[in-house]
Amino acid sequence: MVFGFGRRKKIVGIGLDGFPHSLAARLMDEGRLPNLRRLAGEGHFKRINSVLPTISNVAWAAFMTGVRPGQFGVYGFAELKPDFDLYIPNATNLKAPTIWKRLSDKGRPFVSLGVPMTWPAPRLKGVLVSGFPSPRLDERAVSSPEILERLRWTQYEIDVDPAVAHESLDRFEEELTRVFTRRRKTVLDLLEGEPWDLFFAHVMETDRLYHFMWQYLSEPGSARGQFVLDFLSQVDRFVGEVAERVDRKAELLVMSDHGFCALKYETQVNRWLRQQGWLDHADAPERMFKAVKPGSRAVSLVPGRIHLLTKFFWERGTVGDIEARGLRDEIVAALRRWKHPETGEAVCARVMTREEAFQGHYTDRAPDIVIDPADGYDLKAKLGEGDLFEKDTLSGMHTFGDAMLLTGKGLGEVAEAGEVAEVGAAVAGTVL
Repeated sequence: MVFGFGRRKKIVGIGLDGFPHSLAARLMDEGRLPNLRRLAGEGHFKRINSVLPTISNVAWAAFMTGVRPGQFGVYGFAELKPDFDLYIPNATNLKAPTIWKRLSDKGRPFVSLGVPMTWPAPRLKGVLVSGFPSPRLDERAVSSPEILERLRWTQYEIDVDPAVAHESLDRFEEELTRVFTRRRKTVLDLLEGEPWDLFFAHVMETDRLYHFMWQYLSEPGSARGQFVLDFLSQVDRFVGEVAERVDRKAELLVMSDHGFCALKYETQVNRWLRQQGWLDHADAPERMFKAVKPGSRAVSLVPGRIHLLTKFFWERGTVGDIEARGLRDEIVAALRRWKHPETGEAVCARVMTREEAFQGHYTDRAPDIVIDPADGYDLKAKLGEGDLFEKDTLSGMHTFGDAMLLTGKGLGEVAEAGEVAEVGAAVAGTVL
């Protein structure tokens, strides 16, 4: 898509991680999100696509760089080295410049709060506070040490601890409320206390809420269901507060990076690969991917990324160049036939090869196969013994096609975007 930009504008953006367009539209119609409903009526409100693989760090990297994964070179929350060591990509792994870097280079003020894939925080001429996967709020998580004092005053926290939700939903509700309350206080403080041409605040709590409490959206009369609706009302009030403070000073943008739906099964792709004869591993979960045995031909990483274990890249790879294409076609065909044995439902909505899914200069580390799962089948990558289809504490999963974009009337160029990367490119074209 080609965007034509007019006069440069200031933008305030709110990123509601994982907030589905379909849910927002329903709750607006029910009168539960009055501020979002009013803003949607005054501007533009639409459904957009996420990225593949559909995971938050990749999606927000696409927004920040304005390009797709093949052009910035990160494909998941965790990656494998050739020796099967697992590592977590961070901001230093991005091969394309972010909008924060471009603004800084031009001497333009900005505030970026909590956006994933911004750790470690680069030393830029603006306020940047890292989001996930920042391990703690310290000098590595901020663009300058001075901002730490303001964050300590507002008692800002980077994220809730998802492990709490596995142990106690009561404690999880308390964490969500506390972290969001402090995030709101910090956003309002920085919004009025710092100069900016672009202000963007990311809210991770919506994603955390949906992962562990999505099921309660269908139980609005229950205590848990009421908590979920009350929490989303708080988010709506927060959006209204931000909109009121920037009225006529800047254009407002509210977006999500992917959608959500009910999770039926955590679906173990590596166990499926082993069942099909393409993967073997030692029974040693503590060794993680080091347990993959020589002779294996494919391995999967979350979410739904399959790598062929080729000789030229992997230390114990056995797949030659001639064999690789035929093997890939064989796995793709089998994935397209994969169904749940009881429901008969397809596990994969789409199965694509690297060339079909990615374009750019950094596709050499892209997965050979990427899966867009069918709704309800959350793709995981356990290596140990167990079932292909499991149920645990998670009740919600990411979706590719139901992200949300809401803009003011003055952001018509941004409203033309059809996917997360295009939103980022249009925002950059508007503020730079």
